[in-house]
Amino acid sequence: MKQPLKQVNFYKRALVQGCVQGFKADDALSLHLENPAGGAWFAAFDTQDEESTYNRLVVDGDFSGVKLEILAAVAPADSALGVEKITTFLESDAAPTEKMAMLMTLAHVREVNRPDILLHDLVGRWIFLCVAVVPQDGGNAVLRGVHLEFPRYSFTQYFPEIYQQDDFFRRYIAIFQSLYLDLEHRVEEIPLMLDYTCAPDEQVEALAAWLGIDTAGGIFGPEQMRILIKESALYQGGKGTRSALEGVVELACGVRPRIVEYFQWGKLPMSAARRRLYENLYGTDSNTFCVILDLTNRDTPLPVNQAQLENLIRAYSPLGAQHKLVFLRPCSYTDNHCYLEVNSCLSTPEKAAVDGVTLGGYFTVG
Repeated sequence: MKQPLKQVNFYKRALVQGCVQGFKADDALSLHLENPAGGAWFAAFDTQDEESTYNRLVVDGDFSGVKLEILAAVAPADSALGVEKITTFLESDAAPTEKMAMLMTLAHVREVNRPDILLHDLVGRWIFLCVAVVPQDGGNAVLRGVHLEFPRYSFTQYFPEIYQQDDFFRRYIAIFQSLYLDLEHRVEEIPLMLDYTCAPDEQVEALAAWLGIDTAGGIFGPEQMRILIKESALYQGGKGTRSALEGVVELACGVRPRIVEYFQWGKLPMSAARRRLYENLYGTDSNTFCVILDLTNRDTPLPVNQAQLENLIRAYSPLGAQHKLVFLRPCSYTDNHCYLEVNSCLSTPEKAAVDGVTLGGYFTVG
């Protein structure tokens, strides 16, 4: 069904761009009540239609232990107060109660503790919205967004004319109309929910699971999972290959690994002592490989711990293969060899007393 409804959504940037008092925006651009005395959000919208009607207003959020007050007021373009004067006053530092009192001089609908209200009685080009919250008994509130529908639309138009004149019947049918239209809206959004580029963060992991993509026990964030889905031919189709393993380790750690396999050094001529050294470092046969991460120029720790990284490497390794994981750090003790031409320092110079102190497990006298 195609309903003649226009929709305006005040979410995220549109939400925080309104006049906000007593709320603070978080990283997701939702508004959290910050002032213990209460908070309010105001916004204005121009429909460009002097005879515009309105259908419904829905406030999306969590309001526990608070008094929620919703106010919607309309004004024609030639309002006695003046639209410019109203919007300027709403954007000022005046108290929310003063702003609400001014809006209530206009034609308005006001409801308390009802986040879903009908606006069928309002007519006017400009609509001014207010969501006010007053805490009670230590309550808290989160305002995620506001949804406005216009023009007025009712399922009673499909009934005989005698029912269309009954205000109680119109409000009664509006309950089922809201349920139906909300469900229809969710159905229309399904294609967006299946698009990994714009799906909500909580939906991306479900999409990855539907596509059979290994999320490595939840170590990947939403943006990393979007990359896994986009490059599934590499990360999933190439699972068990060197390129896939290098890519997934870099995605998890932010560091491109160096992978050394047996064939790269096993046929090289070398002394028995050096061969034993290489076998201890890289493995003894073709079923073993070594993953080396150079952390010598990194100031922050890896975003994953060693156990998670080991599991990730194991998940992307060929069946039956064994691996070694080596971290290059500024203070690695390498004895008589180095890794990949990166010389690690044997110790960090420190001052010591003549009676001897322990540095790195060794006694040093200075």
